[in-house]
Order: sequence, then structure tokens, then C-alpha cells
Amino acid sequence: MKLYHGSTVVIDKIDLSVSKPNKDFGKGFYLSDNKQQAYEMASYKAAQLDMEPVVNVFEFDERILTDSFSPLNIKRFDN
Repeated sequence: MKLYHGSTVVIDKIDLSVSKPNKDFGKGFYLSDNKQQAYEMASYKAAQLDMEPVVNVFEFDERILTDSFSPLNIKRFDN
């Protein structure tokens, strides 16, 4: 599954140590399956910083959602 992250920089590798702690669901790396939503978030941030928006694309293996040993804390919203 392709997931998108809106930003002002190209992200080659996810690094949770640089995530901000006070987001909606806490510190983490936020992704969307909606490319337009990611672009809008990138545009919002870019306008604040006088930068260009960047939409990063990641391929996510959905099997990790059902893996009971997954190290990830995933919040999934289907609606």
C-alpha cells in the first residue's frame, strides 16, 4: 500500500527521534493514504516556513497490521 507524508523536505528514511512530541496522537510519523491530504499538509507547512511543499511516498507492507509482534503502534482510521 502506498502512503504519503506531507513535508518541506525529502525524507529517505523515517527517523522517529526527530518527531515532534505534541501532535494529535503523540510523537510519531504521520502518514495518509490520501495523496491530496498529504499535499495540503505540506503546502500549509511550506507556507509557514516560506519553503516548497514535498509529498514523500512510502510503500507500506499491510501484513504488519496483523502481526502481533509488530513494534509499531498504529492508529488506523477507515472513515
